[in-house]
Amino acid sequence: MLEAAAAEPDIQVVERRASARHIAVMLIAKLSCADTQTICRIRNISSMGARIETNMALKQGALLALELRSDLKMTGRVMWAKDGNAGIQFDAAIDVSRFLMRSESRIDRRKPRPPRYQCAANVVLVTDGGCFSCSMFDIGLSGAGLCDLPPRTKMRAGHVVKLIADGISSHHATVAWTDGNRAGIKFRHPLKYTELQEWLLDYASPHAPLGAVQPDTAGVAYPTRIAH
Repeated sequence: MLEAAAAEPDIQVVERRASARHIAVMLIAKLSCADTQTICRIRNISSMGARIETNMALKQGALLALELRSDLKMTGRVMWAKDGNAGIQFDAAIDVSRFLMRSESRIDRRKPRPPRYQCAANVVLVTDGGCFSCSMFDIGLSGAGLCDLPPRTKMRAGHVVKLIADGISSHHATVAWTDGNRAGIKFRHPLKYTELQEWLLDYASPHAPLGAVQPDTAGVAYPTRIAH
């Protein structure tokens, strides 16, 4: 009996009404509303809604989108907002069990990636060949996308580099991919939730210059090419 109880996940289930089961969780997600993106926490979730914790000022009735990873996204509307918390009603019912899984296998073997946040920031990249100024077009807890890399960086996948940016501690990373003057890096140690939250609020440009990104097999985002 004791072994069976210990094997059950540490998830609190609260029956709010007969037709809705709200599950207490601590999930990190990307919150997009109007032209603003930030990181948030999902505190409880059901098939038709969720309660989130966020530093974004939300208003009742606002439309938004939540993304836990590249294969788990939903849209909804703010039903209430107070003291850094908000109640969200989804546009369509979700399969809650999928959101509680750590990962999900896919036929093409591509690993769903954590959310990335578009930005436009000047950064410094330290490599074996020296220090180089470049731009960062997206960032997440696990990595970042870089562009405007000088040809002399001569970066290759697998190289170890260090990223230096205003408002965030320097981080060592491994180059995951390169494409001309662009590259994707994966942090050796993920950013802290509060670190990324504050950086997005104070340093990320609200109007990122690049388009959508697509995940690669390593879970790092590749930039899509923009037509001219």
